[in-house]
Amino acid sequence: MAQQALEDVRRGLEPVLQLIENSPVGAVPGFKYTTGGYRPCEAYLPHDWSTFQWVGFLTGRLWLVADHFDDDRVRAAARKLAGVVAGSLSQEPPRFSAAGSDLFYASCLGARLTGDAGLAKAALEATRQYRTNFDERLGVFFQVVGVNRAVIDTGLNLLPFYWAAAEDPELAAAARVHNTNLLDYGIVREDGAAYQAIEFDLESGQPARRYSMQGYSDNTTWARGQSWAMHNYVNVYEATGDPRFLEVARKVCRWYVNHLPEDHVPFYDFADPDAPAVPRDSCSATIAANALMRLARLDDESAAWASAAADSITAELFTNYLSPGGVLLHSSWGRLPAEKAGAGFSRFPLEDVMPYGNYWIVEAAYRHLHPDWSVLALGPTAPLTMDGASGRPDGATVS
Repeated sequence: MAQQALEDVRRGLEPVLQLIENSPVGAVPGFKYTTGGYRPCEAYLPHDWSTFQWVGFLTGRLWLVADHFDDDRVRAAARKLAGVVAGSLSQEPPRFSAAGSDLFYASCLGARLTGDAGLAKAALEATRQYRTNFDERLGVFFQVVGVNRAVIDTGLNLLPFYWAAAEDPELAAAARVHNTNLLDYGIVREDGAAYQAIEFDLESGQPARRYSMQGYSDNTTWARGQSWAMHNYVNVYEATGDPRFLEVARKVCRWYVNHLPEDHVPFYDFADPDAPAVPRDSCSATIAANALMRLARLDDESAAWASAAADSITAELFTNYLSPGGVLLHSSWGRLPAEKAGAGFSRFPLEDVMPYGNYWIVEAAYRHLHPDWSVLALGPTAPLTMDGASGRPDGATVS
């Protein structure tokens, strides 16, 4: 099923490949909320949710497909976008934290897969720029610069810091401190369920409230927030080897698996009383499956149950949630807050398709088919570029 999934993805890439190939230097594809496809954008805009184009998840998808099939055309499209992302983010820090995911999946992963020293240099400088967003007093990265809120999914955006650790250990230290402090501030409940967000009292430096922006209520568990917690604490355990993070990773992963419905794909919130008449979230499921596969490999104690759960989730997604063109269907934004378009219980931007779900289903298939996961490694000795990588065919670098 995983091989067929990647073949479907590769076949469905044709329109976006043409868009990338026919665009001028500096242009990027932007996720099109009305269709789930992509539109041409003249410039990369990483600073605000309302204009964010989700370039990194698309580029990461291209990199893994190119690597699996050894496809130079797909590789060239990914390289073009990776240079734009690294070049832009190396000039100034992003205001919106999700740009960190752009940086990792487009540029850091690209540097690993190609051996491009110029791309690695630009991505490293971009990571240093991102580091300046760290709030020294509270010891966390906010979701948006100037907005008093730390969210569970920011952990996703700190992957470049682990990638850069071998070159600059202080960068990885900032990610570790962020994750430690989020735990101390109570982002994960005692039973292993996660809050989506923490708002701070800036006078005392302590949490003012813990809440959900997109779940059913502040006291229930938003499915994608829980999967972000799984992903985040597996990440930081892999990157540091700290047993505290392993304990948390086990706990949040166990909670998720224990609360899944029989078909292994959660509703948007684990406790909305209107289920099953509410949206599913396949995006949450595929993020969770990747975290479970990784936990099974990193932790012998979790290997049996985590691997079995990951296999069940991905089998369901490959069979019943993936379109013939390799698009992951039936995700959900949940209940959007007032400051976002489509506020309320909404299908906006598009219930069925999310740019990051489309990336994670590819990573899940890639992990199933490739025993060697070194290109995605987060350990402290993982290199910026891989030994034996070919680098740019023309010897050019990213300035």
